[in-house]
Amino acid sequence: MAEHNFYIYSNVDFSETSAGTTRMLYYAKALASNGCKVYMVCCCSNPLTDDDFIEIEPQIFVLENKNPTTKFFRTLSFVRNLYAFSRKKRGGQTFIYYPYPLVFLELLALIYLKGYKGQAVYSEVNEIPKHTSSFHSPLAFNKPKYSFKKILFQSVFTLMEPVLFFYDGLICISTSMEKYGSRFNKNTLRIPILTDPDKPINKSDNVFFVEGAFNIGFSGSIHGTKEDLDNFIDVISRIKDQGHRISFNLCGHIFSRYQKEFLEKCEARDELNYYGNLNKSDLAAFLSQQDLLVVPRGYSLQNKYGFSTKLSDYLNHRKMVLVTDISDNGLYIKDGVNGFIVPPNDPESMFKKLVYILENYAALCQQILPNAIKISKNEFYYLNYRNALQTFLIRK
Repeated sequence: MAEHNFYIYSNVDFSETSAGTTRMLYYAKALASNGCKVYMVCCCSNPLTDDDFIEIEPQIFVLENKNPTTKFFRTLSFVRNLYAFSRKKRGGQTFIYYPYPLVFLELLALIYLKGYKGQAVYSEVNEIPKHTSSFHSPLAFNKPKYSFKKILFQSVFTLMEPVLFFYDGLICISTSMEKYGSRFNKNTLRIPILTDPDKPINKSDNVFFVEGAFNIGFSGSIHGTKEDLDNFIDVISRIKDQGHRISFNLCGHIFSRYQKEFLEKCEARDELNYYGNLNKSDLAAFLSQQDLLVVPRGYSLQNKYGFSTKLSDYLNHRKMVLVTDISDNGLYIKDGVNGFIVPPNDPESMFKKLVYILENYAALCQQILPNAIKISKNEFYYLNYRNALQTFLIRK
């Protein structure tokens, strides 16, 4: 095929590790595997040259020399610089916006790149911004400052929804998100959470489990309400009280408003162990050392439309998983076949399922693990989506 270049742009710093940058890297790897070049570009105030990029994998370039900005006029300069940089490259070009909770870049890029320059511009849609605070405290008269900010936040992103109409297409992470996106833009493509099951896992030698206990692991953002961790911790305590030796091990960033409460629980309950925000090799060791990995998310509008990337990470480490039936989890995890799934916000079902797994663990591993590994390879491997992505993103 003819040469083609893709430019993934955002206020996100793609040189740092996060769920978003990892997802975009899998997009880049999928597109690069078909011979295209992909540039991952953070919104910055300086002009763009080839010397500002580092080739992190064949045909994938990440902006390294940058002065990140969220200022209006500097963002406009970035959009113009990005277009000027793209015009120096041979072949066709497509621009992909990765969302961020600031509206300047999205609006200015659409107006300039698509409206003024006639470029193909697409958007990744992995959550509905107006619902990202759905698990936070409700509006209240005794919290006027908080309530005003929440109303303003939801109003801005409600007004931004029609902007989706102007993109050439939307890439949606879940079936609920695709249904939502198609209300504004009929050209949608669903790409689920992605992973690379063939990538070697480099693990540290550090220990992140309790010897002699049944170890249950959780990684990622630690938020009591969003992840329904408070209910899950209570379930773990009930199981311990029945005489089972069990350890709930967690790692990741703690949501600031939950930090004090969570750390106090860890101090008071010896079945809880928090190992901090781990680096890549320590995280790989952590996940590999657990007997069971969990995503106990409760129901919220944010969780309904999103799709936790933890699931693909967990399956990559060849461990049994237990998830709640939220978003698209039920499309891929079949209870007792390739993992375990329970209704969200149902502590009793979670309790019964964990006891069942504990009491039948050895037999269940032999039965379920081979099927769990197939899910990672057959459903979430980024190479499975390279042709669909490329066909969708190259405007005819």
